[in-house]
Amino acid sequence: MKVFFDATYQGHQFFGDFYEEIYNEIAKIGHTHLINDAIRMTEEVYKKELGSDRKKQNDYYSYKIENLKKADICIFDVSYHSLGIGYMIQRSLEEGKPTIALFHKDNNPIFLEGIEDERFFLIPYDKNNLKEVLKKSIRKASDLRDKRFNFFITPKLLRYLDKVSKTDGITKSVFIRNLILEHMRRNSA
Repeated sequence: MKVFFDATYQGHQFFGDFYEEIYNEIAKIGHTHLINDAIRMTEEVYKKELGSDRKKQNDYYSYKIENLKKADICIFDVSYHSLGIGYMIQRSLEEGKPTIALFHKDNNPIFLEGIEDERFFLIPYDKNNLKEVLKKSIRKASDLRDKRFNFFITPKLLRYLDKVSKTDGITKSVFIRNLILEHMRRNSA
């Protein structure tokens, strides 16, 4: 599976060893990394590579989003508070990706506990159980991966779908998935 693993560079000085252990274990299990920023990007590297150069920052943002979209599963270490990682988690869920948010047991990300999505897993770990927690959570999340479903629609429906997805800021797949989920809710009540 293709895995998008990320963590905030600000937390690297406190949790960098865990980031590296997670990164290495993902590869050891046999999955492919799409990016290596969690282990490579420290605050110093970020400032050196991107600094205040707006074009480089825009390119970096696009690079992250493109790779997130390619992923089968997204994994984040959320032990250190980060609005950027929170945004990436939201994007991951909007893209319909199974999303794992790992956190060191002493650093509970309370705000993320409010996310209610069957594809979202908020999981604590510690030094002794990190590898096992990671293996179990990947196994669980892989069962929720999207299954490809292709179908034909008229050009008129496609134009409408393009317009709505652009207006709502979501993908066409998410829009259709939401319609199906709403239909299921109405019919199961």
